[in-house]
Formats: sequence, C-alpha cells, structure tokens
Amino acid sequence: MNNKPTDGLLFNMARQINEEARLSKLNEILDCAQGLIYSTGYEQMSIQDICQKLGISKGAFYHYFDSKPALLEALLDRMSQQALEIIFPVLEDPNLTAPEKLEQFYEKTNNWKSTQKQYLMAVLQAWYMDENAIVRQKLLAYFGVTFSSALERVFSQGIEEDVFHPAYPQLVGNVVYSLMVQLSDSIGTILLSAMTSPEESEEKIMHRLKDLIHAYTDAIERVLGAKPGTIHLMDEKMLKEWLPENIKPETFIPQVLSVEKE
Repeated sequence: MNNKPTDGLLFNMARQINEEARLSKLNEILDCAQGLIYSTGYEQMSIQDICQKLGISKGAFYHYFDSKPALLEALLDRMSQQALEIIFPVLEDPNLTAPEKLEQFYEKTNNWKSTQKQYLMAVLQAWYMDENAIVRQKLLAYFGVTFSSALERVFSQGIEEDVFHPAYPQLVGNVVYSLMVQLSDSIGTILLSAMTSPEESEEKIMHRLKDLIHAYTDAIERVLGAKPGTIHLMDEKMLKEWLPENIKPETFIPQVLSVEKE
C-alpha cells in the first residue's frame, strides 16, 4: 500500500515538533544549572538540585546529559557559541585592515567577557577540576580549529598589507591561538587565587596581570613579525574590572544545600 504524500509531511512536522520540544527542555535544564551555579557554585550544585528545581526525575535529566561534566560541557559550549556570534563577524569584515580586525576582536572579546564575568568566575574553578579535564581538552581542541582558521585569514591579510611578517606563516594561527589560551589560563589562575587568597593586595594583583599582558603582547607581536604597539590585548581599566572587589562576593561563597549531593 502506497503512502499518501501527506504522510511524509506529517512525519516531518512531528519530528520537527519533537526536536523543538527536546531543545526547549535541554535549554531549560541548562538555564536552571546556570542559575544554580550563580547561587551555589558548580561544585556544590548537584543533579538532584536541578531535578528538584525543575520537577523532573533523574532519568529525565540523564536523557539529555549522562554526567555532570557533560552538563558543564554543554553550558560552556552554549556560552562559547553565543560569544562567537558576537565576536567573529569582526574577523570577516571586508572594510577593516588586519590590525583593525585584531583590535576589534580583542575589544569585543574583552567586552563580552566583562558582561559575563560573574558567570565565568563561577565556573572557573570547575574548569580546572580533574574530573573536567576531558571537557577542557575537547572544547579547547574544537575552538582551536575554529579560531586558528579565522585568525589565519586575518594574518594572511596582514601579510598582504605588509604589516605582518611571520617567520612561519603556515603555523602562525595555531601559535597565536595557543598563546591566547595560555594567557587566558594564566589570568584565570591569578584571579582564582585572588578570590581564594584575599590577603594579596590589589596593587600586587594588578602588577602580575599587567606583566602578563605585556609579555604576551610582546610574544604575539614577535610571532606575527609586527611592529611594537600593533597589538592591544587588554587595557588597565578592563583588567581592574576583574579584581575581586569588582565582582559580587556572594557569587563565590558556596551555600550549603540541604538536599543530598551527587
């Protein structure tokens, strides 16, 4: 018996509705987890907390995420994709020179991070936890390909414009991305230490941060074969926004929950 033409249409509609419902529930879980990370911290948050808040079973949760690290991976991936939508268009803007693209790329990246700083600091400790090492490696590898490719196009443009003169043009995208990751990790380590060891003065923290920025700026300019002053990673005003006193302390003081932890 031949299926009617409308059968396939109905099937596709049903599949689309099911997919929309799945994505809606998935984002509901992610939104709930993000809220709990804000209020209690990632380490203190349990899967049971999420289930109780949403009124779902653990089986329903595990239908979407098979572990807490998998949940963290989805949260970070969603946040990163949102950032890419804001930041990446600058790298493809045909009206900008290569240095202008990098200037706006770093500026937009810093501004976006600033709007997300409480959330970023709330998940920073989780980022370095041993149980999330695989998550960290997967995300860095994925975005390494994405960023390196985009940066390589900008660097190629800079070579054509005679402002970049890298010794190894074919490797410069990967090298600069690696330096950016190392810088981000180093800054994160300093900030995390500042949150957990408040005895260090603001002056010392700023001195360490500025030294890092200057050192990595110099390293990137050398890799690109660019004149000193071509690259501006982050200014002092932006750095100060990340000092402990400029981030709400309640974000980082875990509250003991009465529910059973995982």
